[in-house]
Amino acid sequence: MNVDIFRLMEEKARKKLVENYEILKFERNPMVSCKGIVAKMDREIAEVIPVIFLRYIGLASYIPRENILTLRLRGRLVTFYPDGKISINAIWDEEAARMWLDKVKEIINEAYRDILENGEPTKEEIEKALNLSWKNVYEILPKTNCKECGKETCSSFAIEVFRGGAKLSECKPLIEKYYETTVKLREALGWRIMRALGWK
Repeated sequence: MNVDIFRLMEEKARKKLVENYEILKFERNPMVSCKGIVAKMDREIAEVIPVIFLRYIGLASYIPRENILTLRLRGRLVTFYPDGKISINAIWDEEAARMWLDKVKEIINEAYRDILENGEPTKEEIEKALNLSWKNVYEILPKTNCKECGKETCSSFAIEVFRGGAKLSECKPLIEKYYETTVKLREALGWRIMRALGWK
């Protein structure tokens, strides 16, 4: 029996990891005066959590041994659990819950496509990302405080890049030495972290 491996890979690539979710409950957080939700995706998401972490480095808190990730997204905390459970704070009604869960589903499926195209992240990539700070980003910059990025100093630009508020490719002196910078970044950070920091 002949198996067309490329056709099978293409079918797998078209398939989404998560197709649906169920809102399990709304719950009030006793620490703050807001409601949140707990929901469950229709599949386990353990394999994509490290990829999501690498895509949102400066906005993420990741516990590798438990494979639990919390992202800060537009004023909310979104927590991903390996079994497919999701919790989101500051959700007041079902309409908002569904809007946010659709966004979460999209984040999960983008990470799944990343794995299909590029493979799973290595332990080395995860370690680099866990130890990364804005200071590492600052070390990459020319430190000229040229203000061409719109920030007063290279350190303030590095903080914004790390937090996801700016892209590394907005540094014109780095872009002027594109090839040299790309090689340096790849050696220091790896391509997934480069991409997360906004290097194209």
